[in-house]
Amino acid sequence: MGTPIENFDVHADVTCNPNNVPSAIELVESLDAIGTALLSVGSIILVLTIYFSADACRNILSQKESESYKTNAVIILLVYPVASVCSLMAIAIPRGQLLSEAVTQIFLMISMYRLYLLLLDVGRRKTSETPTLMLRVGPCCCWPCLPFPNLQMTDANLSWIGILALQLPIAQSLLYFILLYMEAEDPMLATQYVTFLQPIMVISILLGIYSLTIATKTLHAAVPEAKLHYKTMVLQLVMLFSKLQTGIIRALPAAGVFPCNSPLTPTVYANVTSNALILIEMMILCYAARHVYYVNLEKNQETDATDRAPRTSGQVDATNSNDGNKQLPATVMTA
Repeated sequence: MGTPIENFDVHADVTCNPNNVPSAIELVESLDAIGTALLSVGSIILVLTIYFSADACRNILSQKESESYKTNAVIILLVYPVASVCSLMAIAIPRGQLLSEAVTQIFLMISMYRLYLLLLDVGRRKTSETPTLMLRVGPCCCWPCLPFPNLQMTDANLSWIGILALQLPIAQSLLYFILLYMEAEDPMLATQYVTFLQPIMVISILLGIYSLTIATKTLHAAVPEAKLHYKTMVLQLVMLFSKLQTGIIRALPAAGVFPCNSPLTPTVYANVTSNALILIEMMILCYAARHVYYVNLEKNQETDATDRAPRTSGQVDATNSNDGNKQLPATVMTA
């Protein structure tokens, strides 16, 4: 009597093993109508996200900005549909979760470096004086004992800040490539060794955020009308949702929040929940980013047409008359 019970327990442990990931067909069959509705609604949300991003890119390419600004802004706005596509693919194909996450994070880090270049491009074109770098910002401002010198925003000082921003896509890409190679060899390796790579990943992200925060706060104080802090916020929220939120949701299976309905394990439920939330959040953030980068082209064209319009003879005479009246006191004083 004892042997069958023991065999049943072992089988239950195997089916609820987080390393047992179902195939796409098994996922759809297990979720039944919920899975079909989830993929259908997710596809609609993805189409809306692509539309918002494409409309914003079209507006940016029509603006009277530098080519550097346009290139950087378009790459930044593409992160929202890329993250949405990867999240939807991860829902439909659970075994591609790590690959989808890697593509999202690598493109996000490239976009953050592009944001740094965009901030410098806008700041250099719109500032008349060299501002002072605001080094006492998060996350390093949490250490009051650190010495923060007063430095000007010169090319030499910006080179060090630029290195902190540039290491983001390089370091994160290398780390995810290592994880992908481990999973290709054995999915257990990626699960076991990701703990040792997490500190490097976190330090790299904190240094990158520090460089972006310095550039944003310094240039926002010098050029507040450019609204650079909004451009930084709508991109940093992508990292917040894709990193912190995902980490919290993936910790919920250990607390017994998600059930185990073989072949769906609590880890699979957590991944589906996280990806579904990211789909919705990317659509909202893309809509917000569209308004942040959007410029009313018709209004600008009317303003330019008004500035270029020829003056009438009456306006010219009035202008000359006003100029004469303004010069009259000086003539009288000379006489």
